[in-house]
Amino acid sequence: MKVVRTSSPAPIVDVPPSDSPRVSFVLVAYGTGPILLDTLASIVATTGEIAYEVIVVDNPHPRAGDRTYTDLLLSTHGVRVLQPDTNLGFGGGCNAGAGAAQAEYLCLLNPDVTLPSGWLPPLLEVLEHEDASSVVAPTLLDDDGAVQECGQILYADGTTRPRRRPADGTPFEADYASAACWVTRTASFRALGGFDPAFHPAYFEDVDYVLRTRRAGGRCVVHPGVAVTHHQGRGTPDAPSPAHHQRELLVAKWPELAATQPVAPSG
Repeated sequence: MKVVRTSSPAPIVDVPPSDSPRVSFVLVAYGTGPILLDTLASIVATTGEIAYEVIVVDNPHPRAGDRTYTDLLLSTHGVRVLQPDTNLGFGGGCNAGAGAAQAEYLCLLNPDVTLPSGWLPPLLEVLEHEDASSVVAPTLLDDDGAVQECGQILYADGTTRPRRRPADGTPFEADYASAACWVTRTASFRALGGFDPAFHPAYFEDVDYVLRTRRAGGRCVVHPGVAVTHHQGRGTPDAPSPAHHQRELLVAKWPELAATQPVAPSG
């Protein structure tokens, strides 16, 4: 795997150096265009005094060529770019980035998410009071500000449905939350084996991981008072469509869902 630290002399995004980062941001790209730079710029603009590092895993795309890599080289400084020889998918890319992470805390972030001021400290505060294996996520918003999800409900057949934001804004345990923006402990993510490669290239690996987190004693906690914007679908050209067999794999791996989760509503 090729590893490069970007060093543009006139960067749009300049990640400050840190010998001891507290948070490692890991983003997985797959032919991702300029929206990735918007996401990186929002990290720099909103992380404040918290020391951090940024790792981008640039999976090869059959038609996009070196677009992402070139954008990063021309426009960023201080970003560590990992270029696998083959497409690791979302889960495998996150695993590779987590393996290279140097910080205590890991933030898995989609390359099409933009972040508001003050978003990170409340999530870290929740995590510091949770079991070591827990995952904390914010509310995800659509481009127009509508709630995309505030965690999700998991049903017995493996299907899911987004929750709406609770009125009081108090952090709560959810069945799971999409891994578009997760904060967890790096050591715990590694100890649990990261995302299961059986779900390659994408979908349901985050559901499976949360179930393993819960089995290890942790929780998936959503903070309704923190909201980030997820420009869903704009980060990956030709993204794989949700695969029916991924859900079937989840149900086969977790037969207890039939007893622990509610039946999906009809219609």
